[in-house]
Amino acid sequence: MLSTTAWIAPSVLALDRVAAATGSVATDIPVASGGATYITPPATIAEGTPGLDSNTNTWVFQEVGPFTLTAGLAVNRVSAGSGFTGNSNENATIPAGTQICSFYVHGDRLDDNGTLTGTMTFGNASIIGLIYRTAQLNSSTYLQAPGTTYFNAPMEVSDLMWLDLTPGANSLRWSMRFGPALDGIRVITNCCAP
Repeated sequence: MLSTTAWIAPSVLALDRVAAATGSVATDIPVASGGATYITPPATIAEGTPGLDSNTNTWVFQEVGPFTLTAGLAVNRVSAGSGFTGNSNENATIPAGTQICSFYVHGDRLDDNGTLTGTMTFGNASIIGLIYRTAQLNSSTYLQAPGTTYFNAPMEVSDLMWLDLTPGANSLRWSMRFGPALDGIRVITNCCAP
């Protein structure tokens, strides 16, 4: 007879220990600051979700990883830059065979007016691509966190982002403008050796 015990995901620390023991790669969890908070993947990121609509916070969670791409992944940005908008697009592709981790930045202002800011910084992994436009968000839904219901919402023309890829400072900073809408950024990193 099959057991009906529910599967419980291991903690990040447990995954790191397994990766170290097997010589595989591990996920580098970002430090969220400046108005961003790191959370476990929520059940939904629908507009107005209690606890996720906020006039002060954006939310960061891991979607998948380590994950090996079976096809090229279209991304909107791969190079560092200051003050680029949700309208900019480098039309880059991360090649098939690349092992990645995917994180999602979600913003939803409670009053549907004003801005939300935040920063995420990786200590060991490198940010290798950003996805923040509708077409690329929709074509990368296979990276979505299992069990989370999404409502892909691109960054808008007036939204600003800053990507720092200098050694030791792989970070993304954002300023999302609302009125009303959701905003989202898919952040792609390489996976790091523990």
